Amino acid sequence: MKFEEYANLSPDKRLAFFMDTLSVTNRTPEYYVNWEKVNRETKKYELELNTLNYLIGKENIYQETLNLFTKQPDLIKALPSLIASRDKILDVLSIDENDSMSFYQLDFKDIDINNIKSYVDFAEQSGLLNFLANEANRSLVDYVYGVEAGLDSNGRKNRSGTTMEGILERNVAKVANKLSFEHHPQATAKWILSNWGIHVPVDKSERRFDEAVFDPNTKRLWLIETNYYGGGGSKLKAVAGEFTTLNEFVSNSGDDVTFVWVTDGQGWHTAHLPLEEAFGHINYVFNLNMLSENYLFDLFK
Repeated sequence: MKFEEYANLSPDKRLAFFMDTLSVTNRTPEYYVNWEKVNRETKKYELELNTLNYLIGKENIYQETLNLFTKQPDLIKALPSLIASRDKILDVLSIDENDSMSFYQLDFKDIDINNIKSYVDFAEQSGLLNFLANEANRSLVDYVYGVEAGLDSNGRKNRSGTTMEGILERNVAKVANKLSFEHHPQATAKWILSNWGIHVPVDKSERRFDEAVFDPNTKRLWLIETNYYGGGGSKLKAVAGEFTTLNEFVSNSGDDVTFVWVTDGQGWHTAHLPLEEAFGHINYVFNLNMLSENYLFDLFK
């Protein structure tokens, strides 16, 4: 279906076509691991990790660790990486043989050199010393590289949104170049007023639009938000409501401003009703299939 036909459909028929053309995924190969970040985080403690290789296979591992940390306390800064923790200050619950509980805190950023034993006790109780003595048999730098790759998986949810922003920006840049339009990613209402002289009413002062596209000849402005939901959840209902409200704000501009929402993902099958309401208010809701069919170009021209 071409853009003109889609734009002239009733809201319920536009929604039906939108749902029928949702993508299976937006995960490009780059989605899975941010190797640049993994490499950066590993290199932070490369020197310390190479020194800690000394402990691998030691028989009296507790005393060897205590001696090493006493001589070189800065080595302790690498311990969170070895136990897959991004936190540098750890609050720890301690339970003794009588089930009595107490709490203590260890700072791995500013090492307490008067309390080295507590760090060694923690390393022992966490199982790290046993790992170094009996399981580790290769470079700890290589080990942490693997740990960081695993930790990086926690960032995949955010990368899904970043991927959509990248796809949108590439599409907008291509279309803007063809039509001799101007565009700006992460544009605020203040920036738009200052640079293009267009007033944009917004629902919150810190609002940044993923893309703003401006035709300097007709003074028309398009504001675009994008996201992707591979799974369901309450957030989808909230987002649909948020962008419905945002569309109403934008529509109240005295200038020629149009709101566009580019979203996708199988998660929308779990939020049909709030999306149906959004389609009743927002004229231009596109998915990735529609971007590939040049809907943005047809809309702007």
